[in-house]
Amino acid sequence: MVLPVLMLLIMGIIVYGQWLACANALQQSANEGARASLSGLSQEERALTARQTVTDSLSHYDSIDQRKVVVGVQDDGTTVNVTVNYDMSDQAVMKLPFVPIPDKIVSRSSAVRLTNF
Repeated sequence: MVLPVLMLLIMGIIVYGQWLACANALQQSANEGARASLSGLSQEERALTARQTVTDSLSHYDSIDQRKVVVGVQDDGTTVNVTVNYDMSDQAVMKLPFVPIPDKIVSRSSAVRLTNF
């Protein structure tokens, strides 16, 4: 009777641990992309810089498939908002039938304010 409960607990720790690691990686990459976008002089340059920085940052994480990362950049002239989405639905631990699964699409964002000095 104890073994099934223990296995369920261990599998839950693995699933949520992997999900939290992915969410942390996406948040850090969004933060880096938003900060790097400040170096751009135009909206196009800021968006390109943010996307490249997010891609470079996520390349250090082996568990994240770059083909499933979607980077969005919104720039209204006063604020740059970088959003990073990742689909985890095909990962094996996300398909376990007996563990309550968190959202399979992980989305994180970061915003920086553009100011004139």
